[in-house]
Amino acid sequence: MADVMEAMKKGKVAEDIPMLQILQQDAEQRNVDFNALYQMLSKDIKAGKTRIMRSGNTLLIYDILQPGVAELHISTMDSPDKLVKSVTDLFEAMKVAGFKKGMSVTDNPQIARVLSAAKIPAKVKQMPSTTGVPQYQLTIEVQ
Repeated sequence: MADVMEAMKKGKVAEDIPMLQILQQDAEQRNVDFNALYQMLSKDIKAGKTRIMRSGNTLLIYDILQPGVAELHISTMDSPDKLVKSVTDLFEAMKVAGFKKGMSVTDNPQIARVLSAAKIPAKVKQMPSTTGVPQYQLTIEVQ
């Protein structure tokens, strides 16, 4: 049995990056105060409002808006090819959890491309922005 466990440890594709490091990088990229973000997430998780799923070095942070519907945010330190697999895994986990729809607003047009590469059906709608940076509303139908 020990040989199997050792083989599994050695076969690990990439080291797991600590969740806080993933969140900190995401905060830096979005010009958000990490401490404020962390406090808000901690409070919302304790209150049962926010949950986090993980695949590889990708986090799916979500708020349940109503049964079967969630607002989504992805934080990642995965490479683009690993990100597609992680997003696919997270989509499958959403199915198992009983979600029917996920929604997100992002200023990163690459997210829509990642969803497409992962063969996840998403409707993308460009939205007006007060900052001048284009924003995209994504709606994912979980089937």
